[in-house]
Amino acid sequence: MSILSLRRRPSGLMFAPSHQLNLLPPQSRVLAFCSVAYASLSSFHPAVLGDGPRPESFLDHDFFSSSPELLGCGIRRGPAYRVLRSQALKAAWEVGIILLPTNENAASCYLLDLMEQSDVGSAGRPWASAYIAHVRALAPVWRAASYTATDASDWAGFLMGEALISARSRTPLVVSPQDQLLLAGPEPPSLEALLASLERSVDESNLSVLGASMRPYMFHVTSLSRQLYDTITGDFARTNPLSEVAVLNLLDSLYKVHSILSLLLDRIDIVTNAPGANPPVVIQDASIDVVARAAAYGGCFGFSGLVLPLYRELQYRDISDATPQSERTRDRMRMLRGQVHNLAVLGGRELARGIRYLPKIHYSPTHWATTRMWAEFVAEQAELDGGAPLSPEAARDLETFADALKLLGYSLEAASTPQTFALIERLEGHVNNALVAMFLPIVDAPWGQSDGDMVLHPDNF
Repeated sequence: MSILSLRRRPSGLMFAPSHQLNLLPPQSRVLAFCSVAYASLSSFHPAVLGDGPRPESFLDHDFFSSSPELLGCGIRRGPAYRVLRSQALKAAWEVGIILLPTNENAASCYLLDLMEQSDVGSAGRPWASAYIAHVRALAPVWRAASYTATDASDWAGFLMGEALISARSRTPLVVSPQDQLLLAGPEPPSLEALLASLERSVDESNLSVLGASMRPYMFHVTSLSRQLYDTITGDFARTNPLSEVAVLNLLDSLYKVHSILSLLLDRIDIVTNAPGANPPVVIQDASIDVVARAAAYGGCFGFSGLVLPLYRELQYRDISDATPQSERTRDRMRMLRGQVHNLAVLGGRELARGIRYLPKIHYSPTHWATTRMWAEFVAEQAELDGGAPLSPEAARDLETFADALKLLGYSLEAASTPQTFALIERLEGHVNNALVAMFLPIVDAPWGQSDGDMVLHPDNF
């Protein structure tokens, strides 16, 4: 049992009164309000989007490929979404769902937190704290009734997502080590042991290796998120000079995480198409291809969700830390920042690759802040070389992030602001420059010849 399963299998009471939500029991009514409000972020019903272009369905690739129409949807749905969310919040406070741990209240608090994360976010995350508290109270009952290895893996992924939200926002984890053990199973083998196991398992079934490796992988990412906050990015850690030991320890773990991810992706690519090549229209069954794609995206999301917060923190410390340092110390910290920067570049590539495993039209408004942060990072990297044309691979990654931002504009007002438009234009500008460079290569002038005496090379025509 998990929060996600509560959303997939709501009580039959919700449907008995049809659309007359006032006839539902109080807790069911709140859950219905929350479900309707959250669903309005993806709905293309005229009552939500109002007048104007809208898709025929979620398979309408022509519409979802049109930037202006797509980005306008987030703004158009804003008024309806705010009314529905306000109604859900009002009902939640009136019923007091934050106080009583039940399946329905846990699911309602979860949905309210999702809406908060897809909107302005909150450092305190009251609804997240509430649903985790409910889950702690309900978990012993769930485990006594039914608890399988699949449940443990589902929870490991869910808790990893929670931990990465905290890593991104530099806030304490709402998930404790005891929560991990209770919900996601026992402590897994170390990263070293997991890496060695994958290296030895070349002859085993790819799917069996994937199933045995993903829970430990996600468990470790959650633990590393906690380590990142406790030793480097947290408020208490910031009261002291940056710990070189803490950075080295985390770097060592991140290198192992990336090696594990690379081995897993090699196996995933054997049982599915390459990322971006004929992705499925939807991910809604339990086929090998679907399981592999979901695992690939989760693995890429986990690694990338750690490296960028670490890189940004080292940038911040470099600017803000006024502690006197010797030249040797400054050199060592500069070297560490360079290593973390290289990992962040890898993280951007892996996340773009992970996104390409998903269907062309996918829905992830709660990942808005993560997508925006990575889009800004890859745009910065593209501009480091003075605007020189990118490699085809790098250009493809930038295009992936630009497309992800546009798709988020279908759901969110925040993704349809002038700042986001400008970021998309930056990304697409670099992509266009790379395309031009591919078809119109610039030939360097021979030694001793001025730039004005350009040699016309026959390959240019």
